[in-house]
Amino acid sequence: MIISINSSLENFKSLSFKPGLNILLADTTDKDANRKTRNSAGKTSFILIVDFLLGANCDPKSLFRSEALLTECFRAKFKFGNQIIEVERSGRDPSKIFVLLGDDMFGENIRTQSNPSRKFVSNDDWKRILGQKLFGLPSETAQNDRIRKYAPSFRSMVKYFLRLESDGGFQNPIKNSNNQQQYSWQTSLSYLLRLEWRVSGEFQAIRDKEKTHKSLKKIANGGALDDVVGSVAKLRPKLVVSEQDVREKREEIENFEVLESYRNLSEEAAGYQRSMQESSRTLISLKETLQFIEKALNSEKPASQMDVRLMYEASGIELPKLALRRFEEVKAFQSSIVENRKLHLQSELDQTRRKISSIEDQLASTGEERKRILRSLEGKGAFEDLVEMQRDLAKLEAEYAILKKRYAAAEVLESEEAKFKVDRIELKRRLLADHNTHCEKLRLAIIRIAGLIAALYENRNGSFEVSATDNGPNFEITIDGDRGTGIRNMEVFCMDVALFESVRNFGQGTGFLIHDSHLFDGVDNRQVASAIRIGQAMAGESGQYIVTMNSDILDSLTFPEDQNIRKYVLETRLSDEGETGGLFGKRFD
Repeated sequence: MIISINSSLENFKSLSFKPGLNILLADTTDKDANRKTRNSAGKTSFILIVDFLLGANCDPKSLFRSEALLTECFRAKFKFGNQIIEVERSGRDPSKIFVLLGDDMFGENIRTQSNPSRKFVSNDDWKRILGQKLFGLPSETAQNDRIRKYAPSFRSMVKYFLRLESDGGFQNPIKNSNNQQQYSWQTSLSYLLRLEWRVSGEFQAIRDKEKTHKSLKKIANGGALDDVVGSVAKLRPKLVVSEQDVREKREEIENFEVLESYRNLSEEAAGYQRSMQESSRTLISLKETLQFIEKALNSEKPASQMDVRLMYEASGIELPKLALRRFEEVKAFQSSIVENRKLHLQSELDQTRRKISSIEDQLASTGEERKRILRSLEGKGAFEDLVEMQRDLAKLEAEYAILKKRYAAAEVLESEEAKFKVDRIELKRRLLADHNTHCEKLRLAIIRIAGLIAALYENRNGSFEVSATDNGPNFEITIDGDRGTGIRNMEVFCMDVALFESVRNFGQGTGFLIHDSHLFDGVDNRQVASAIRIGQAMAGESGQYIVTMNSDILDSLTFPEDQNIRKYVLETRLSDEGETGGLFGKRFD
């Protein structure tokens, strides 16, 4: 239950609640549409605050992240079972839930912030603990990864007890917001009605696989992976033709006609080829040696006597005859050395040329012999022909292997569809078995909702249907007659009351059900009054039914003479008159 709501805002209208029926009234006097703001009175803002303090997301578009409220704190005191706790949260630091009272509820999850020193829990821990305390959700360690992914959460269930029009909460009795995914409402409603929710989670696992499979199949057939996978129908003829090509090429190689001397001749031809390659390398080396010798031979020259004489004359010294005579002797000696050197180089040159000529002749002879052998093998299975055929076979076998893998992948992809159908049939069987096991719970829910519809409408019939389908459990409330807003909203009302009573019967739940005035838009006054009386009876002394409403609407409702509806109106009343009449005590856009 909710005990109180408060804020750090200076003029905030503090709210106190008691067990049973609580009516938060707003006096509407402002007829100037230009002055209306989203928080003119604050009826819906009250539900937003409760939602915020129970762990709602606080993205940049949140009311509590607005410039007017960013630095403000909001507090609530709750009574969950026998535990009273008080918590605080702000848009400036939304990941922390500050614990003002009842920190023993949080155990080892409680932390202490320094400067200033304050106790808090993370918003994630807060939601997890509330899920365990209020709805008996199993801890994450008690669930495997596959189940945890699709398990109902505290947030997915608590929204059935404080729906918001801005979320689309009144559009469908089964969904508490327009964005609620199928598995979320299937698992949440199954859990709240004490049916087997895990089957709903497994249906979602199949839907996720089917979605992935559909995407893969789309890109495999004509899409980005068409050349990688393809379809069975497209690949089968390609695979058959490829297999036949491989078989024919193998037979062609096996039947290849070869002479008895073919292998010896082919080996001899290969030997000639190797010999020619080796001779070519030797020839290159000899030609490089020849160039070196020719260059050395051309550079061998004796020193000139005139060069020495000119050198002495340039230095201004006249050479004596003795020196000149001795110089002639040295010159003759040097000339003999140079001549001997040239003779040696010439010998090397001639020898190298002879080797080059010999190797060139050998190359020509070897080449002719190799050509002769190849000509003798022409048309009778030449070695190159066999190698080429083997290369073709290897290429065909590689293409065939790739096609086989693509075909196998395509078969797996397409066989998955059949497997999905089988899995759905099995899950539907389990779902039917679960509904049979819990038929008494379903019977009570069906009877209760039928009774609620009968209490709201004297001349309309309605029903609550829970069915097992190929896509998981389906829940549907229908009230006969015009499918207008009023009928739909009363279907929402019946669903919420039934869920509140279901979890309370198991000693669980929030202890409160809040309905915004938007729920009664388009609803006849007689049904509005009946809904308030039903909510009051539902709450009793151990729960709360909280309604927000404009005062002029309440004034137009008719109640039995013995029911003084005014005593359930909260002392704090909201108003759109002036700048401080609303819940926040100030106007802002």
